[in-house]
Amino acid sequence: MKKSLIALAVLGTSFAASAQVTLGGRAAMEVGNWQATGATAGAASDFRDRTRVADVGSRIILRVNEDLGGGLRAFAMCETGINIDNGSSTGQANTNNANTTTWCSREGHLGIGNRTAEVRLGRQNVWWTQGPINVTGAVYHSGDAVTDLLTGGIGQYTVRGENQIQVVAGPGTGAWAGSNVYMGFMGNSGNLGSTGAGQDMGESVGANLSPKGKYQGLKVAYSQGALVGSFDLQSSDTGIGAAATTSQTERNAWKIGAGYRYSGAKSPNIVSLQYVVRDRTVTPAAGAATKGEENVLMLVGQYALTGGWIVNATYGKASDRKDNNVTVANTGATSWGLGVVKTLSNRTHAMFQYRTIDNKAAAAYGLNGGNYASGAAAAGADSKAWGVGLVHNF
Repeated sequence: MKKSLIALAVLGTSFAASAQVTLGGRAAMEVGNWQATGATAGAASDFRDRTRVADVGSRIILRVNEDLGGGLRAFAMCETGINIDNGSSTGQANTNNANTTTWCSREGHLGIGNRTAEVRLGRQNVWWTQGPINVTGAVYHSGDAVTDLLTGGIGQYTVRGENQIQVVAGPGTGAWAGSNVYMGFMGNSGNLGSTGAGQDMGESVGANLSPKGKYQGLKVAYSQGALVGSFDLQSSDTGIGAAATTSQTERNAWKIGAGYRYSGAKSPNIVSLQYVVRDRTVTPAAGAATKGEENVLMLVGQYALTGGWIVNATYGKASDRKDNNVTVANTGATSWGLGVVKTLSNRTHAMFQYRTIDNKAAAAYGLNGGNYASGAAAAGADSKAWGVGLVHNF
């Protein structure tokens, strides 16, 4: 439940008279265990089991909304990740978590629009990994087996893009609400996705280099009654400026998915299937380009029992990568997860989850989400984790 703030205390009397300011968020903690063992390089590269008391996606959300009349509104949102386990910006591996570094570290935008369409400017989600077709990791747990594989391997450029303009279909578009088209420019983040190659060519590049880095994409979303579906498309190009000595990276990816909420539109019960195809071409400053390609198949199932209990399962399979149409042996992986949820109120639930990734000898997919892992899994290491936790939405 979000609680209205007294705008006078935040932004002044004149603003309080015309705009609504709300504060909300999520507190999520888990007690559990993580390990990544069986590395191809041998036991010296393994991470033996770690027991953790870990933050699993807590955040504070500030929203501002002003009615401009005639159905038009102006709005702003700032979602800031917080670590309530250690009070810092580092995750379980003691490495920096970019989603908890500063204000609006998860998402922040300013926009204007009506019930038909909104224009938003800022750092924004593009929901490659979760959304209505996969609520398991986003709502009930700290992650899921589907998201783990989508954020590993070649990867798409981003699931949360910086310096972005996005046009979003509003609630007046009915079943197509949430569809969007976006474009962004690579900024200081140097975001290149998982295991990315190449360099940031955004506005932070040095003298005599052109800031040509950009990305673009779209989502076609559909939700009507028990049916839900989506199609995503994204491409990016770091660009090469004058006198550049760095490599250039181009990415293309698309995802199609369909789901059925088999007890009605508002039920947590869902079964869904998603399929992703993506490629990455790296052109070095000298030498031939390498084009890598892979695909990922994902399944999600969730079912509500009586008494507020919910059970769910997720499964993903990543193919071996192909470089210049030649299969690179043992670069694929399989993941699966099981979860149990007990709803305690409309805002609070307890949860248990178990997740695992079975990497082939040359693959290094890892459990993802807010620096969830206690270390970067080595090639061939199989990751396993379980956790018992509590989530409170406010």
